[in-house]
Amino acid sequence: MQNPTTSLTPSQRAAFDQLTRNIDDETEPITPETAVAYIAEEGFERPEAQDLLEQLLLKGYLYESTDGLKITK
Repeated sequence: MQNPTTSLTPSQRAAFDQLTRNIDDETEPITPETAVAYIAEEGFERPEAQDLLEQLLLKGYLYESTDGLKITK
């Protein structure tokens, strides 16, 4: 599920953990807006949640499909 060569900061780890807790089926895509909302529930302001989502995408923990965002397995 994770890219072991790309480590996460504590904030990125908290955001990723929040997403994995809120996504019932890790194969089911979610919208970027939903992902940001889930991350914001962890206590991050919306702009920071958006930045964290982008970092998770750039580091390969999430990826974009035609259906939406998915967790990398």
